[in-house]
Amino acid sequence: MLDYDAEAARYDATRGGRERAAAAAAAVHGLLPERLTRVLDIAGGTGSVASELAALGREVAVGDLSLGMLRVAQRRLPGSQVRLDAKRLPVADSSLDAVTSVWLLHLLPARVVEGVLDEAARVLRPGGRYVTTVDKAAGDARDSRDGLVNDRRADVTAGLEARGLTEVGSAEFVGGITREGRPAPRYTLVAFEKPATR
Repeated sequence: MLDYDAEAARYDATRGGRERAAAAAAAVHGLLPERLTRVLDIAGGTGSVASELAALGREVAVGDLSLGMLRVAQRRLPGSQVRLDAKRLPVADSSLDAVTSVWLLHLLPARVVEGVLDEAARVLRPGGRYVTTVDKAAGDARDSRDGLVNDRRADVTAGLEARGLTEVGSAEFVGGITREGRPAPRYTLVAFEKPATR
């Protein structure tokens, strides 16, 4: 597993930099109605995607377990960071408009993914949305380091439907560093909505 504290200073440069972050943020933004302004980006790392999303008018907080990553995020979004475990969010029930996790689920064992989905569903207010990347290995064949594939769209969708959320849209974006003559990776985001109370 990557040491994110040690990697923080060079992380963005090795992952496509601002161009990839801007593409991801634009895709997330397009999946969130304007009424959903308060966003928690879990495992938001250096805040690269969160800062681009904030520039599009969202009020974004970056949550991550790595202090090294959060130090970099602090420079981008001063005062908008929180150290957290994605399986135990320090947030009240039904309190957030939106939760995002970009490039997270594919890194986690299945039991941890279940905890992340539980927490995303718990903290969303009625009408709120969870937006996450899925099928990362399909978008970037180079990313199979740990042999974990726990971000399959069908599995994530089934898991969130079991928690009462409904898939309401998806988007694709291109980003990343091209290597060995390969095209830039293509990623898929899916949005799930918590039903409004009646």
